[in-house]
Amino acid sequence: MPIRAPTIRPRPRSSRRLRVACRASVAAATRLPALTLALALALGACAAPGLPSSQPPAQAAAIVDRAPPLPADVRAADIVLLGEVHDNALQHRLRLRWLEALADAHPIAIALEQFDADRQEALDRALSLEAQARRPVSDAPARARRVAEAAGFDFDGWDWELYRPVIELALRRGLPLVAANLSAAETARVARGEVPAAPLAPGWSAGDAEAMRTSIREGHCGLLPENAVGAMADAQRTRDARLARAVADARARTGLPVVLLAGNGHLRRDIGVPRYLEALRPSDRIVSVALLESEGALQPEPFDRVLRTRAQPREDPCAALRRAWKNGTPR
Repeated sequence: MPIRAPTIRPRPRSSRRLRVACRASVAAATRLPALTLALALALGACAAPGLPSSQPPAQAAAIVDRAPPLPADVRAADIVLLGEVHDNALQHRLRLRWLEALADAHPIAIALEQFDADRQEALDRALSLEAQARRPVSDAPARARRVAEAAGFDFDGWDWELYRPVIELALRRGLPLVAANLSAAETARVARGEVPAAPLAPGWSAGDAEAMRTSIREGHCGLLPENAVGAMADAQRTRDARLARAVADARARTGLPVVLLAGNGHLRRDIGVPRYLEALRPSDRIVSVALLESEGALQPEPFDRVLRTRAQPREDPCAALRRAWKNGTPR
């Protein structure tokens, strides 16, 4: 059983896809000058709730390099939310082992943040074509890529090799795939105020709203202009609501347990996807499992379970952003 321990805040996201989405959101919310807008491309932490805190560690936590056995509550859950630090290769390998174990026990549907919900019909057609075709095992990588292309996977933004094994697993086992995310274009429209943000989750309080705004500020290294924070918090909340809706719809459509693969910030029980799922599927057993990194301060975070791994080597994204902001922002 994984050791339950106080958790660190997830590290900033390094995905180019998120940076592009954030550029649109920041521009819409703040009408920044062109040069400042270009620097927003460096906001790899965009809408990724939380950076390592400056507070001292609370206690040591166990670090794993192999997947522990699936806990009973995860095996029995109707909806499992499995997190990730997007570029952490070890976490992807561990999570794949858990997916295989779940699929060994019973069929599951796999929902991905990396697929946009408005591509579900195209995804379903691609899955159907691949299921009908008789192809050699050696063609598995190509088959997975065709499915991902149909679902609108951003090969420039996400590291395809980290997600390819999940798609291959689904094809090999005949598991449904779910396109779950709000598209970048839709996210930008929410941030610009062109379409309304998602309704507030039941019981959403002023404290929850401030927690979301704080996560946006910290997720941007404290450099996001304050007049953009509210709009981007609305966009993030709308993404969480859309992810929850996709999972709930898949659960109703397939009758299978659904596993959502998404960044850790989306899995927070206080302000993330679970808040919406609890209203959409009140009778379902929902378990949120964060995969976090070893570095950083330890603080209580609202996940049901935590698995901690070694950190992926990377440049500190905040340091790079501060250099760019200092050198390029117009005065």
